Amino acid sequence: MLAHISFRAGDGESLADEFIQKEQKLKKDQLLMPSVLAEDKILAVHYADAGAQGDPGTVEILYSAPESVRVLYGNYAFGDLDLDAVIQKLPMLKCLDTRSCSEYPYPFGGKVEIPEGWAYLYMGALNHFFVRDEICDKVTDFTKVIMQSGRSWQIFDAVAWFCGAE
Repeated sequence: MLAHISFRAGDGESLADEFIQKEQKLKKDQLLMPSVLAEDKILAVHYADAGAQGDPGTVEILYSAPESVRVLYGNYAFGDLDLDAVIQKLPMLKCLDTRSCSEYPYPFGGKVEIPEGWAYLYMGALNHFFVRDEICDKVTDFTKVIMQSGRSWQIFDAVAWFCGAE
């Protein structure tokens, strides 16, 4: 699954400095039909609650396409993204979906269900980040520097950039 990904090379601190200094802007393709996504090609996910700071209702997916890594973007609160279709592919998002929770979602008492093979990071302000363990293992030093710089809100873009998304 990772063979064609061109991970950035270098030490975590230098790469984090490069990412921060250049204020990387990634190309984002529309996430139109989540039902056609291959689950094993989903590398990372940013989910923003409908009341989140930043871009409320955002779902961004780092996706391994045949010759590249792409960022797919949709918005279920202010766009036409079908969140139920996304949850079918990524059931861990169900516990974060305020439309159907019987209890307040994380961080308000609910529990985030982290599937085997995935890591989770609360980005703050009702934003959530999930990443496959294989990717997490490669970006740990880099993401530590990003987090220590107070940029948890950029962690999805940082990981996507690290993985060669443009």
